[in-house]
This record gives sequence, structure tokens and C-alpha cells, in this order.
Amino acid sequence: MAVAIGQNRSRFVAFAAVFSALVAVLDAIPILPMLYSGVWDSWVFLISPIVGVLLGPVIGAVCAGLGSLMGHFIFFRGPFEFLFMLGAPMGAAMAGLIYQQRWRPALIIYSGLLLAYFLTPVAWVLPLWGIWDTLGAYVLLLLFALSIAKKWWPTLDTRFRLLRLSLCSVIGLEADILFRIFILVPGQTYWVFYGWTPAQLQVIWLAAGVITPLKVALAALVTIMLGFSLLRLLPKLGIPPADALPARSGASEAHMCH
Repeated sequence: MAVAIGQNRSRFVAFAAVFSALVAVLDAIPILPMLYSGVWDSWVFLISPIVGVLLGPVIGAVCAGLGSLMGHFIFFRGPFEFLFMLGAPMGAAMAGLIYQQRWRPALIIYSGLLLAYFLTPVAWVLPLWGIWDTLGAYVLLLLFALSIAKKWWPTLDTRFRLLRLSLCSVIGLEADILFRIFILVPGQTYWVFYGWTPAQLQVIWLAAGVITPLKVALAALVTIMLGFSLLRLLPKLGIPPADALPARSGASEAHMCH
């Protein structure tokens, strides 16, 4: 479900601009003042899944990318971080795909990134502990894809809407992480940019297995609380939702938003 463009273009543009600005502000605020690089050194991870859910995988990714670009200029981390910031639009796009139940492109993208990682020789000496949450999100994506393909997934139950928002946040943010890993490991930037050895990378992987899951859990909570409220509020503001699934009618979506 994304905000409908055709029915109210001016409000959609304003809505997208607001979220791009919000992404820029959160991206420019470091979690800790001494952090200037790394996975989610800022608070942008809290909002990127919601951007994808509300604006859709394409427009959401564009807004997340523009916002991150502005945020990186406001709080400059160095030239290398402009490449890693592309994880934010990837996460927004994946969250949008999951919310629209478009599991095929989501599964192809996630599988391709994972395959590239495991085909990289240095990954063979890195502990799986460092990416256990990323692998867990892949299992959730497989189960979600199976439930959609077999038509097991309910559409009008509020509890399952909350569960879907949770999946959007978890899978979207883990895709964000996985894309940054793709740049770091298969892209060989761990030694091209930073000069790290495989031994140093192993230490980083051990710490990542604790830090990133905590951030994903926090972002999932924010997505559920804020995203669910916004999805109910938008129709009242004259910004009707549009669903990518052709089987659903406008009446069904209106019922879901109340």
C-alpha cells in the first residue's frame, strides 16, 4: 500500500517532500557524537521502513536516497560514506515491496545479495554470528513469500496488518544492512577504503551480531506505532492509499484503514 499519486498529486508531492526532509534531519543526527561512520551511525534507520510503506518501493527509495544525501552533506562523514548511504533507499524499497506483498522482486534482491556474500572468499572465515539477524530475516522473507503464494495470508485482520508492518521493518532494515555488507565484503571496500585485514573484519562481525538486531527491534516498534497511525490518518486528510494488488478493491482498502 502506498499513497496514491494520481488522485491528489499536489498533496502527494508535499507528503513526499516532508518525509525526505525528515530523513535528512534524522540522517544528520549521529547516535553518538563520536560516531561518524558505520552501519546506521545516525537515526535514519527509524524512519526508512515507514517511507517505503507509505510512498511505495520506488518513490520511497527516491525520497530516502535524497534525504540521506542531504543528511550526509549536513553531517559530513567522509567520501566513502556516500556509497554506503545507498543502503537506506534499498531498505525503503524492500519495505515497500513487502507491504505491497510483492514477494518475488524482494526475494530475488535479497537472495542475490546473500549469494554474492557467501561466494566471496573472505566471507568463509567470518563468523555466521555476525549476520545471524540477516539470515533470520531471510527465513522470514521465505515464509512470507510462501504464505502469499499459497494464499494463506489474511488481508483484513488488524493483527496481521501489524505483523506485516513488523515484517516490513525487519526485512527492509536487514536488506539495508545486507546491501552495506555487499559493498563492504563482496565489493572489497573493507580493504580498499579502510585497509582492514580479515582478522579485523572478524572482530567487527562479532560486535555486529549484537548491535544491529537491537536497532532493528527499535525501528520495528517505531514502524508499528507510527506507521499504523499514519495509515489510518491519511484517508482522513484526503490522501487515499493505493494498493499494488489488483485483487483488492477500494472498499476493501477503506475497510482496512478504519
